[in-house]
Amino acid sequence: MSQEADRGCWIIQDSHDVAIIVGPGARRLIGRLALEYGPYSTIVVVADAGAPRAMLGDILAGIRDAGIPVYFTELPGGEKTKTLDTVVQLWSWMAKENVPRDALLVAYGGGAVSDTAGFVAATYMRGIDWATVPTTLLAMADAAVGGKTAVNLGAKNIVGVFHHPRIVVADIDHLGTLPHEEYVSGLAEIVKHAAIHGRDLLDWLRGNAEGLVKRNPETLTRAVKYSLDVKMSIVSRDYREKRGDRMILNLGHTVAHALEKATGYTMRHGYAVAIGLVVEGIAATMKLGAPREDIEEIRSLLSSIGLPTAPPSGLDPMETLEAIKLDKKRRGNRIVMPMLKEIGKPVLVSMGIEEALDLLAEAWRLAASSGQ
Repeated sequence: MSQEADRGCWIIQDSHDVAIIVGPGARRLIGRLALEYGPYSTIVVVADAGAPRAMLGDILAGIRDAGIPVYFTELPGGEKTKTLDTVVQLWSWMAKENVPRDALLVAYGGGAVSDTAGFVAATYMRGIDWATVPTTLLAMADAAVGGKTAVNLGAKNIVGVFHHPRIVVADIDHLGTLPHEEYVSGLAEIVKHAAIHGRDLLDWLRGNAEGLVKRNPETLTRAVKYSLDVKMSIVSRDYREKRGDRMILNLGHTVAHALEKATGYTMRHGYAVAIGLVVEGIAATMKLGAPREDIEEIRSLLSSIGLPTAPPSGLDPMETLEAIKLDKKRRGNRIVMPMLKEIGKPVLVSMGIEEALDLLAEAWRLAASSGQ
């Protein structure tokens, strides 16, 4: 599934023809990748206005060195950019510039710009290829792959389409610029993928926890590569989220989404996921008889890399968890939750809403008491 490439980068490919390159300096290879996986007559770069400028310059220089004409525009980062108005503006700008169907759209920056630009790529001229150059660890290790593009319409991600990027460039150099909390937040999704995959990856993370905390480039390159391998192996079995396989990737997210809502979305996503992994893990010990030592192993790893493992003391569990009634995994009066029977053995469990509420509330209390 993967091969080592030059400059210390890694190339990964899955069955949906996505080329993924991970490693320090990978951003400079955009032009070469466009020639190899195209050819493309034109490249359109849509950049997050808050993304590192020097690295953006490297991307534009690499495209020009490849001899490909490039158009450039910026978007403000954050959820405020994910609107249909932004989409129309981009469509209109591209049409005015006569951007052809054999163009490649490159999204550079955070998740909001990537979501929006990906949606534009999926719909402009009935769909053009796109590439994403994520600048956060959360996006590199998780959100950059999977093919979900969307904008908001009254609520989050109401209008969207599945459209896999043709190229994903995860340049580890970007991670050196992230604030501590934002960086640590991204590690949660890597731990989640390891818990889904199996003990070998979890053991590797535990053995390399110090390197992760210190942002060692080689350790990070391998961690992101392993994380994307796990996600792509699952996504390739359930491309459009029809069979249920992809729901496994929501491990920890039932509680995480409730936490985010209860805190007015002020809690970082990775922090909420870390707590969710512990709470839902404890719930799995009660519901499925999952080994408690497995959950403690996950909790210990999360703690060692600086992530929270207990719910905030100021939140009432039942009030917070009421949010699961609006969860996308709800089916009528039941909810389908991913749980771990043991490390590396995730399963989907269907429960009545009230049963799920009671189970998660009890697990919440146990996580809170043991985390003190």
